[in-house]
Amino acid sequence: MKLRFWGVRGSFATPGPHYLRYGGNTPAVEIVSDAGRRVLIDLGTGITELGKQLMAGEFGEGRGTLPVLLTHTHLDHIQGLPFFTPLFIRGNSIRILGPELLGEPLDQVLQNQLNGHYSPLYGLENLAAGVAIDTVQPGSSLPVEGFEVTAAELPHGGMTVLGLRISVDGKTVAFLSDVEYPIAGPTPAALALASGADLLIHDAMFSDAEYASRAGWGHSPVSSAIAVAERAGVGRLALFHHSPDSTDAEIDTIVAGARRRTSIPLFAAAEGPAFPI
Repeated sequence: MKLRFWGVRGSFATPGPHYLRYGGNTPAVEIVSDAGRRVLIDLGTGITELGKQLMAGEFGEGRGTLPVLLTHTHLDHIQGLPFFTPLFIRGNSIRILGPELLGEPLDQVLQNQLNGHYSPLYGLENLAAGVAIDTVQPGSSLPVEGFEVTAAELPHGGMTVLGLRISVDGKTVAFLSDVEYPIAGPTPAALALASGADLLIHDAMFSDAEYASRAGWGHSPVSSAIAVAERAGVGRLALFHHSPDSTDAEIDTIVAGARRRTSIPLFAAAEGPAFPI
């Protein structure tokens, strides 16, 4: 299994010279099995660059198949959808699996992203590729060929958010972004997803000092990421969903402080080449 971070920022994309080392794109994570199957987590602005690279292979020829695991529909996690080049090639097949939403079907929420008021595409039906959108139930296994995927609900304010556990090739990655735990600490569902994972990717949008004034925003301080990693016994921890206000230097400081607090190897997620799990 190999993993690549295509986008690691939360809330909105962050350009500029102080954000180059970790990257400024919003969430997008690609996992590729040893057999060459891939799965994509979220549709942030990071998928624009992924799309360009995919076009050099079967997706450019209209033979690509891609399952997408959508954790939720906040804008930073779907903003790349209208700009993902493989969607414009007939023959490609994109299947989006996401949470059941309150008040509006998932397909309609994504359709709104391509509404003529926001996009010249005027709707999913105008994309050349085949696009299927299905909802999944928390606690269930997801039908992703070649991978073992389990989803569970995470607390993120009033929004339904899916946490994910993805296994292939004898390795497991847990993805717990956009989560804020109650005062009692990490939820049993979160700990179950992360249990024994080789890599835990966890929301760490705020330093503990910042979190004191931002509790209730639906995101975690670094201490929550460490608590889950230690209690779940993970192999490595990747701090994820960096604040758009955090420069590269500030993230370095956050990582240095976090490493002094735990024996679990940890790093800050950064856009860059794929690496083995």
